[in-house]
Amino acid sequence: MKKVLLVLLFVMILPCSTLSALQENDQRLRATTAALVVQALQLGEKAQQLFSMKDELLKIVQERKGKITSQEDFIVDAVTELKYVATVAYFEGNLLGAVLALKERFKLQFIDDRIIELQNSLDSTIASLGPIQVAYSGIENGAALQRIERSIKIVQSLTETYRNSIEILSRIREKQAKEIEKAQP
Repeated sequence: MKKVLLVLLFVMILPCSTLSALQENDQRLRATTAALVVQALQLGEKAQQLFSMKDELLKIVQERKGKITSQEDFIVDAVTELKYVATVAYFEGNLLGAVLALKERFKLQFIDDRIIELQNSLDSTIASLGPIQVAYSGIENGAALQRIERSIKIVQSLTETYRNSIEILSRIREKQAKEIEKAQP
């Protein structure tokens, strides 16, 4: 009963525009939080897909049983890049999800660090596309070509996920900075 009275008192004191602004801010915060969770999950999913592609490509090389040719060398080069890109995506996904669990006083610095690291991951992922595409151009094995082609598409979508994550974190950073500014006298 006390809660109901407090809510009624709160509603009567606040002008309607303030209440709707609070609801709108709350909805935006929930949407931003949900978007961040989605990005973290997508990074993890893409990492798993790349790890799977890497394993499938390694099987193709291992079937040669010591008769490694330049074709297999190209595949191994692609596998090495895919393993690197997948590992980075996996850890970035986990760290991105951690943003929501941090205490307020640590959040802004962590977000700043995440933005820098995500930008570095984006840059290194784009750089890794080059060797993967070179390997793709030198391979004649149809099964390997299909897997590398799918991997290239996953890596390209991964770059978009990084960009989206940076944008979402930037919005959260702005909100955090405003809250800190309001709290200071």
